[in-house]
Amino acid sequence: MGRWWRYKWITFHPSLTAAAERIFSELLTRCDNYDTIILQWDAVPVLDAGGLNAFLRFTEALTEQQLLVITDIPFQPLKTLARARVKPISGKLNFYASLPEALAALQNN
Repeated sequence: MGRWWRYKWITFHPSLTAAAERIFSELLTRCDNYDTIILQWDAVPVLDAGGLNAFLRFTEALTEQQLLVITDIPFQPLKTLARARVKPISGKLNFYASLPEALAALQNN
């Protein structure tokens, strides 16, 4: 019942600013063999324009078979995503309030 998932779960600790381009590039190469990539942003205090741009390019670079899940987004990064009108994309990009909520949702699909 349900689908078997191969997860890549990563907790981000740095601010997603100018260094985000390097972080997302490295992440893209490391997540090549995973269907689902879970990024836990609980320790990301800032998402600036450079970080947002890197994040958007990262989401576009994922294959059609890959799902990106973002959890535990603090207020400032959440506000930046909202201002940029970043929304969930069915089968490609999902947002959850917590990691347990995301894992439960993934197991139910």
